[in-house]
Amino acid sequence: MQLTSEFKEAISHLPSAEKDKLLFRLLKKDPDLCQRLQFELVEQGDTLQERREAVAAAVGKQVKYEPYSPGYLMMDMRALNGDITRHVKYTKDKEGEIQLTLLLLRRYLEEHLAFIVAHLYRADTLQDYLVKRTLFVLQKLGKLHEDLYIEYEADVNYILQTLHHKVAPIQAQKAKLPREWPT
Repeated sequence: MQLTSEFKEAISHLPSAEKDKLLFRLLKKDPDLCQRLQFELVEQGDTLQERREAVAAAVGKQVKYEPYSPGYLMMDMRALNGDITRHVKYTKDKEGEIQLTLLLLRRYLEEHLAFIVAHLYRADTLQDYLVKRTLFVLQKLGKLHEDLYIEYEADVNYILQTLHHKVAPIQAQKAKLPREWPT
C-alpha cells in the first residue's frame, strides 16, 4: 500500500498514546525492525564489537564440526552467512560484513581443505558457492579506501590461492577471479 500525504498527515495528528500503541503492534510483526531499533536506540551502537564477536564465535564453533558431505558443509556455511547478513541488517556494519565473510571463508578452507579436496568429484555446488562468496567480498572491498586493503590482503590472497590451486580452479577461472589481490 502506498502511503499518501493525506494518510501521513492524519497519522501525525493522532495522539501520542495512540501512535505508541500502533507502533508497538507493528513492531511485534517485524522482528528485524525490533532488532535494528534495539541496536540503535537502546544499545546506541555501543555493542557493535560484541555483536561482531558473537557472529565470529558462531563461525568458530560451527567450523569445528566434521562435515558429512560437501553439501552439508555448504549448508553450514550458508547458515553462518545468514547470521552475517542479519548482523549487517541490524547494525549497518559494512566493515564487519567484510571481516566476518573473510573469516568464514578462511576458517572453512583452512579447517576442511583436505576434506573438500578429497571430495571434489561431488563438490561442484560448494565450489561455485565459495567462488561467488569470494567475488562478493572482492566487490565490497573495492568500495573501501585503498589504505584499508592492508588489513585484508593476507586473508583474501590465501582464499584466492586456495581456490585457484586446490579447491575450484575451473570455477575461479570461469568467474575471472583474480589470482592476487589487490591487483
